[in-house]
Amino acid sequence: MSQKLIMQFLSQIKKEDLAGKTCLLRVNLDIKNPEKDSSRLEAAIPTVKFLLENGAKPLILSHRGRPQAENSNQIDLSKFTLEPLVKILSERVGQKIDYLENLRLDPREQENDETFAKELASKGDIYINDDFATSCRANASVSAITKFLPSYAGLWLEKEIKNLEKAIINPQKPLVVIIGGVKFDDKLGMVKNFQDKADFFLVGSAYVDLQDDLLKNPKVIMPTDWTGESNLKLDIGPKTIEQFCKIISTAKTVIWNGPLGMFEDLKYLEGSKKIAEAIISSGAFSIIGGGDTDQLLNQLKIKDKFSFVSTGGASMLAFLAGDPPTGGLPGLEALG
Repeated sequence: MSQKLIMQFLSQIKKEDLAGKTCLLRVNLDIKNPEKDSSRLEAAIPTVKFLLENGAKPLILSHRGRPQAENSNQIDLSKFTLEPLVKILSERVGQKIDYLENLRLDPREQENDETFAKELASKGDIYINDDFATSCRANASVSAITKFLPSYAGLWLEKEIKNLEKAIINPQKPLVVIIGGVKFDDKLGMVKNFQDKADFFLVGSAYVDLQDDLLKNPKVIMPTDWTGESNLKLDIGPKTIEQFCKIISTAKTVIWNGPLGMFEDLKYLEGSKKIAEAIISSGAFSIIGGGDTDQLLNQLKIKDKFSFVSTGGASMLAFLAGDPPTGGLPGLEALG
């Protein structure tokens, strides 16, 4: 049996240990358009409210975009500032929340620089990581900072860990893993880690190297037909949809990462839509991850029908692909 992750959770802290403390709260505000994508903002709210209700002062740490990819002398701060996102967060919790500006404006953040981490730590009494999506990166505000302050996992990070552990530690069977999207190679690690745990892998990505030994496992089911145009495979075909849905109907646990077609075009939405409906109808414990999959569920307005939707596609894959209990995620290892 896989080992459970042991770390300190914010939910276990007593009120008297939080009252009057400044808490450096690492959340994920890497959001281009909060009107279209609010999941990461929503994920931050419970921990902010918890801190306020227990007399603590949250100080937001986050990043937005990749400002260092641009000429540092010509960075348009309006594209990268956290201000509008923190404003929305403040409105949602009914109180003005303080924050430090986009940490990636300083190159030391992504270098996991200890001097920068110490500078950040000097601004608070307690550190809380509530940013699962960035926990796959060894950044100063995710990893090195834990050396200088008492450190805890926030309410959302705890929720991510405990839901993903359900898929690793004695999952209910049959366990069905559904893999779509363009970046199939990124998901091979999860296939390898689950080859003895899963009962079926349903592969709906057209970008697959069929020579990979992992795909020769009889548990791996490839599409038998496609829908598309100009020799492009843009959606799984009706026979594949029927076969996949039949398998999903037997599932007790489902992990799904990546749409099964180019869902942005309504002509190629059918495969992903039918698979989503089959998961819901199965009544299985369902874990969904990946930015495109999240966008798909929002488009279909069925996001709340699944057991858990992760905020971090890459981190979810890394956690499920890695060795327990941290999945190799630097942010979780730093808290452990």
